[in-house]
Amino acid sequence: MAGTEPRKTPLEAPEPDCKPPAKPELTAEQQTKYEALLEKAKAFDQVDCPKEAAKSGPLADRERAWLTKECLQRYLRATKWNVDESAKRLLATLSWRREYGLDDFTPEYISPEQETGKQIIAGFDKLGRPCQYLNPARQNTEAGPRQIHHLFYMVERVADIMPAGVETLSLLINFKPSKARQNTSVPISTAREVLHVLQNHYPERLGKALIINGNVTLLLCN
Repeated sequence: MAGTEPRKTPLEAPEPDCKPPAKPELTAEQQTKYEALLEKAKAFDQVDCPKEAAKSGPLADRERAWLTKECLQRYLRATKWNVDESAKRLLATLSWRREYGLDDFTPEYISPEQETGKQIIAGFDKLGRPCQYLNPARQNTEAGPRQIHHLFYMVERVADIMPAGVETLSLLINFKPSKARQNTSVPISTAREVLHVLQNHYPERLGKALIINGNVTLLLCN
């Protein structure tokens, strides 16, 4: 509204008129495949970690809680409703989360990466999706694993605040350079690792990606 002062506090929830579109009902075939995957997921009792055998072991309560109806359906959509492939990918993600230590990243560990606000959660879009804002010009640390850990720590926090009925996020990346750091691009190896993780372990999570102030402006929708 005209004359309204700029908001200076973060949005804790979408505005009342920001609502996700209604989800289509599952077809009879899709419902059958979901139920088949659900039975497979109920039988998961062990997480095998081939890269770090010491982390292998029984399925933990928090891992079982991660296997929600929405999670199973995201993996089914990502595999074009292939039940066996979905089950395989779910187990692979459980393994990755353990090996990567994703659930063990503490605020104290991540804090040095966040001091300049190079990543923030910036409210919600018109469909109620939380907005994750990346500003590489505010980079303040040397390249290393913790920079990528920071990204996925933030993705997890974005998922934590998704309202009911919302499963995707909006990603906004501003490549405007700073005076101190003209090159805000990331190494190809880092970009490949991030893309691999997003494709394999966060399927159906990207709702929209907006990239500005790079060589081109891209709008990617899922």
